[in-house]
Amino acid sequence: MKTMVTPTIHYPVESHSSPTSIQTAFSHLFGNRGQAMVEFTLIFILLIIVAWIPADFGLAFYTGQITLNASREGARIAAATNPFDAADAATETCKRVSSALLSDPGSAFGVSCLPYSKARVDVSVPSGVACNQKLTVTVTGDYNYFFYHVLKFLGAPVPQSVRITRSTAMRWEHQNTCM
Repeated sequence: MKTMVTPTIHYPVESHSSPTSIQTAFSHLFGNRGQAMVEFTLIFILLIIVAWIPADFGLAFYTGQITLNASREGARIAAATNPFDAADAATETCKRVSSALLSDPGSAFGVSCLPYSKARVDVSVPSGVACNQKLTVTVTGDYNYFFYHVLKFLGAPVPQSVRITRSTAMRWEHQNTCM
């Protein structure tokens, strides 16, 4: 008689240190959480900077338009004033220049607009031939870029600021020889 040998089956003992099949299936979702947050933060900061640089140029353009409007309004006030008063025209122009966007370009560009603004205003007296006397109001200031300076880290030559100068000439209305 033959004896039958039954094979012994050995089952592996599960250890708590080895991952289960469910854990390995979802490890790609939960395993790299810190790395994804770091990558997202770096890319998000870069995208904000890239989006703000064109906005910085837009703000410089807007500042130029505000400066032009201030010179126009100052010239209109000066042209309608009798007798002509350059100090009053400069003060009224300074009240219309934005206080936060322009910095002082230096004393060579007219009178300071402090306390209204850091820009400078130059008002010329009426000059010219009879019946065509004109006055000129010039507003000058420096616009300092903000996020545009980030390009310095990439080796690009970036100016510290840009000078904004806007001028308006108008005919002086109170000319005695033309009335």
